[in-house]
Amino acid sequence: MKKYVKSKLILFVLPVMFIACNQGDKTTTDSTTDSTNSTAIDSTANNQSTDAVTVAPNLYSVVKDTMGIRILKITYKPGDSSAMHSHPDNVLYVVDGATMEFTAPDGSKQVHELKPGMTMIQPGSSHSVKNIGNTTANAYLFEINRPNTAGTTDAAMDATKVAPALYKMTKDTMNIRVLTATYKPGASSALHAHPDNAIYIIEGGNSEFTDKDGKKQSMEMAKGMAVVMPAGIHGVKNVGTATTKVLIVEVNRPAK
Repeated sequence: MKKYVKSKLILFVLPVMFIACNQGDKTTTDSTTDSTNSTAIDSTANNQSTDAVTVAPNLYSVVKDTMGIRILKITYKPGDSSAMHSHPDNVLYVVDGATMEFTAPDGSKQVHELKPGMTMIQPGSSHSVKNIGNTTANAYLFEINRPNTAGTTDAAMDATKVAPALYKMTKDTMNIRVLTATYKPGASSALHAHPDNAIYIIEGGNSEFTDKDGKKQSMEMAKGMAVVMPAGIHGVKNVGTATTKVLIVEVNRPAK
C-alpha cells in the first residue's frame, strides 16, 4: 500500500512541478529537426467505435489521457488476438517482446518480431493483431491526438544540445521526437526545455529537479511509471545511487 500511494503521489507531483517550470515568457524559434517531413493522416480522425480500448479492453488499457496525448498499456499473451481497430499517430515502446501478426483492412498480413526496447513512430492506421509466438508481449503506445502541424521550440534549450551526453535522440519524424535520458548517480544537466511530452521510466531512481527560478524538488522516479507532462524548463540531477533511464516522447504539435 505504501508503494502504491507513493506512485500515485509521483503522478500528481510531476505534472504540477513541470507546469510551474513553464511559467513566464518563452523565446521560441522554428524547429530545426526533420519533423515536418510527414504524410501522416490527421490523428483527430480516430473513430471511437474502432478505438482499441473499446474493441479490445482486455488487451489495451488507458494509463493516462490528457492534453491530446493518450498512453495505453498493451498486453498480448500467446494466442491472444484483437478484432480490427484503429490508432491515431503514435509511438510504440516494447517492454517485453513477442512475434506478432498484423492484418490490414484489405486482409494482407505482416509478421513482426517485436524486441525489448524497440521504439517506432507510426502514422495512424487500422489493423487486427495476434500474438503468434510463445512469449507475452508487453508494450506502451503513446497516441497523439493532435493535428500534424509543426509547433515551435527553442533550439538553444534543446535537451540534446544542452546535455548531449545525457539525452540521445532515437527517432524524429511527424513532429514527434523520441529521446532517451540516462543519468548515472551524480550526473546533472543545465537548464533545458521540452515541449509537451510523455515519459516512461525504464530504470527508476531519485532525481532532483531545478526550475528556472532556482527552486529544487527531489522525487523518486518509479520504474514502469508513465505520465503526460506539459512543456517545461528545468535542470536535473541524479541524487540517488542507481542509474535512471527515461524514455521521452516529445510532441512538437500545438494542442487544440
